[in-house]
Amino acid sequence: MVLVTRLVYNSHMPTESRYFDERFFYHVYNCGVEKRNIFIESSDILHFVKTANYYQHDHNICFTDYERLDSESRKIYLKRNPQSSDSLRVKIIAYCLMPNHFHFLIRPNREDGISLFISELSNSYTRYFNLKNERIGHLFQGTFKSKEIRSEESLLQVSRYIHLNPYNSSKTNPKGELNFGEYPYFSYFSWINNAPHPTGVKLDNNELKRWLEVVGGRKVYKSFVESMIWKRVDLEIGFLALE
Repeated sequence: MVLVTRLVYNSHMPTESRYFDERFFYHVYNCGVEKRNIFIESSDILHFVKTANYYQHDHNICFTDYERLDSESRKIYLKRNPQSSDSLRVKIIAYCLMPNHFHFLIRPNREDGISLFISELSNSYTRYFNLKNERIGHLFQGTFKSKEIRSEESLLQVSRYIHLNPYNSSKTNPKGELNFGEYPYFSYFSWINNAPHPTGVKLDNNELKRWLEVVGGRKVYKSFVESMIWKRVDLEIGFLALE
């Protein structure tokens, strides 16, 4: 397959009704308010990951209350509230968690799926962060941003942009010495290896398999991504990049 740089997209502005077309994927992202760090310690990222995995599905209790349950109570709760296709809100195929922002490449399982997922994830994590750091107020920079992706080429370009974030950022790679595979908080491992990251955000394996077939396999995708390290990938994806 020839990967071209022409992109087809629509932008959802924060003032619009937050409903998303189930036929398309979206590049969803947000920054810390005033671009402050939203992850200070590795434990913060791990908490964010657990919260994200929880809110991919509908739940009758918030994540904080779920965390307070003992192991037996959790088993009972999950048995009574099974995580199935009926409760699924979103399908995630790529993500990256950076010190002051996050990216998701995501498809809604229903119209309100992305809005519910990001809203409850952000609100829950903000409460955790504020309590831990004895602060009040907003943590994220307003309403999350999203860009609709309507072509295979656009989706693969955006996935590459997301996966290059740790290597092209001065925050995570100030000396330019970070090697591929050293950054633990993104989905690149799942794209190039036949195994999920043990502590990462849960990806939709069926969607991931389909997109790896589109690009031509794991080795082709690895070359596709790593050939662009230290290059201006944001110029290729234009308005789909994080502003």
